[in-house]
Amino acid sequence: MTEPAPGDRIRADVEPAESLADQIAEAALAHPAVVRLHGGPHGTIAAYLPGRQVTGVRAGAPGEPVEVGVVLRLAGPLPELVDAVRTRVLDVTGPVQVDITVVDVVTSEDEEAPGEDEASRG
Repeated sequence: MTEPAPGDRIRADVEPAESLADQIAEAALAHPAVVRLHGGPHGTIAAYLPGRQVTGVRAGAPGEPVEVGVVLRLAGPLPELVDAVRTRVLDVTGPVQVDITVVDVVTSEDEEAPGEDEASRG
């Protein structure tokens, strides 16, 4: 009998209770200036997990670079807000390259209601 290829041994239905991508998402969303995570203009910032995806986080194996896409509430200078979000992510990932992509910024005047998208605004 032939042995399966190494990739065949991985069961798609088995996943840690909370993946690295979930932990990164939780850390980023905990920052008060982060309104929500965002997949970017083409939805490419995402971690694909068995049966689901974490939109707004691209993370591979531990130690690999990470990208997080965010919509920020304008609560200070953007470079400072980005650095603060990056620091929270680094607390989860350890010393890796962390790129924060600011996909959009909202102010108190134009802050969207949860779940509202551009298509529903008139």
